[in-house]
Amino acid sequence: MEKNINHNEEFIVSYLHDREDTQDDIPADLKNTREFKQSETIFRLRKNVAFLNSLSPEDRFWGRINSGIRPVKRLSNWIKYAAIVVLSFTIGSLLIYFSGITRYDAELASISSPRGQITSLTLFDGTTVWLNSETTIKYSSAFNKKEREVFVEGEAYFEVAHNDKIPFIVNLGNSKVKVHGTTFNVKAYPSDNYIEAVLIEGKIEFIANNRSAVLNPSEKIILLTENGSISTGLADVEKTSAWKKGKYYYSNEKLSSIIEQIQRWYDTEFIFNEDELSHFTFTGVVNREKSIEYNLKIIELTNKIKFESKDGAIIITRKE
Repeated sequence: MEKNINHNEEFIVSYLHDREDTQDDIPADLKNTREFKQSETIFRLRKNVAFLNSLSPEDRFWGRINSGIRPVKRLSNWIKYAAIVVLSFTIGSLLIYFSGITRYDAELASISSPRGQITSLTLFDGTTVWLNSETTIKYSSAFNKKEREVFVEGEAYFEVAHNDKIPFIVNLGNSKVKVHGTTFNVKAYPSDNYIEAVLIEGKIEFIANNRSAVLNPSEKIILLTENGSISTGLADVEKTSAWKKGKYYYSNEKLSSIIEQIQRWYDTEFIFNEDELSHFTFTGVVNREKSIEYNLKIIELTNKIKFESKDGAIIITRKE
């Protein structure tokens, strides 16, 4: 009897495999049997195992990844980061049973660009993405099949491959950007109190708090995460994307924001000796091709502050 049941299960699994794309044609009396439901579970598990086995070589799933690494300099010596991209993969092959419902968790790929590094990658659909320091992008194994959806934490620059049938969606916390093919920059660091999108070419739709706004080239939109307010305006697209080449342009920017970026680029801790100093402003350029000493000296020359190295950190104090 047991042998016959196993034989029937194998038969149904084979049947499912042959008719995977025509599930509606499966007879109702077969679908409602316990053997069919058990065999369907076996079939799904086998598909997950097959998917895992298909992940090698990496290029078939991850796409081509290139790390744009520049040497990073601390106060006293150069540290060259190896061309390493942190890849993590979570497989949701675990079946969850509840009230007779079977749910499969989505498979997610996660690519991170650590401090002191800028990473570029090409997704399966041909979209090119640059990740600034301390930025993570996630997407599922269904990317470019039924969807083109990614999740970003940090700052990223996109050149999206055109596809009228499958829109490209970038999730930024509680907001998202929807496009079909265009070039834009997004910024959504957890430590910041805002989310920003700047359109370089094409057109994007920014969606947040049940509201949406369409941007044209050279326009930007900012969402304040504390109160949900949204503002739009013109943007300098060349300055916005300059970080890809190792430069940041500032105009009356608070030191607190500038120091956050310098910390990411040079992987160095900064400490304000007085809270008031963090509200000082700076107008100028921070150039990653230059040493950290050079950039800090430029900031010192335009402000009544000074930087001192102590116990592995840089202390920001007021000039006497």
